[in-house]
Amino acid sequence: MTAPKKDIDRLARQSKADYLRRSSVTYLECCISLMLTHLTAEEVARILEQEAHFIRDLD
Repeated sequence: MTAPKKDIDRLARQSKADYLRRSSVTYLECCISLMLTHLTAEEVARILEQEAHFIRDLD
């Protein structure tokens, strides 16, 4: 594989990863907004804290 092709492939992978990261954060923000329409902010925070603990336990 030539150097320019490797650069293009690397940039494409990086761009895809950046897009997926931004999309994931946007989706999370939408979910939180939805939760806030029918739960109190304290309830949402408590749920998110529980989820954060669960995620940290996965490592």
